[in-house]
Amino acid sequence: MSQYELMIDTQGRGVVEISQQVNALINQTAQLCHIFVAHTSASLIITGKQDPDLLLDIEQYFQSHVADANPDYRHNGEGDFDMSGHIRSILTGAAKTIPVMHKKLALGDYQGLYLYEHRDGHNTRKLIITLI
Repeated sequence: MSQYELMIDTQGRGVVEISQQVNALINQTAQLCHIFVAHTSASLIITGKQDPDLLLDIEQYFQSHVADANPDYRHNGEGDFDMSGHIRSILTGAAKTIPVMHKKLALGDYQGLYLYEHRDGHNTRKLIITLI
């Protein structure tokens, strides 16, 4: 087993594909890769990477269903996106476990692994990568 920290800079709400960065850490003996994002307002998603409209549609869905600045939210100490970011993270998840084949994540041909940032502004997110 081996572990790594991977720091990813984000530039506001949206996704950053991290498949290549994670693949660069995978060693010859790894069979599983566990990725955990150590933040409450960022998450991990696996989705299609061929059509950029897919990612826009995902964000549009969340804008419609988990709106910022909902007056019913009590937790808003860091801004209008604060509680909506936490809800988005809960819904999409903070961790993924992916099989490894041929020294890379065994994702489908059209899949990518993404860090999904749920806050505005610049953030640096820490991911913990565990290879087994």
